[in-house]
Amino acid sequence: MYTRITKTGDRQYLQLVESFRNDRGQVRVRVIANLGRLDRLSPDKLDPLINGLNRALGRGENTSSEIIQEAGRAHGNVFALHELWCELGFQKALNRALRSSRREFDAEALIRAMVFNRLCEPDSKLGCLRTAVQN
Repeated sequence: MYTRITKTGDRQYLQLVESFRNDRGQVRVRVIANLGRLDRLSPDKLDPLINGLNRALGRGENTSSEIIQEAGRAHGNVFALHELWCELGFQKALNRALRSSRREFDAEALIRAMVFNRLCEPDSKLGCLRTAVQN
């Protein structure tokens, strides 16, 4: 089951629908419930429905409170990424995959720097070069 928004003229409606296959194996859609006009629905009208579904599944209630994101410190992200990198075995896997080539630089360290740069500051590929020049 999933929700679907349908349009009739200039109005939009929210529906709970189910997808299934008929006897011939063709995909069909069945409307389970019409939840109302989208412009008239508000969290206080939908929260009881969501909470009821969550209770039926044994989950906690829907809080519908606004999520507030506070600024974090930027120096911990590289440490956390390095720990994940090692724990997931990327360092060993890359060193194993690159051991047959003849090079005089640490390719795994450069790949790690590029990946960390894209995860920490995904603005552009050139950001990696700026970071390398500054350090």
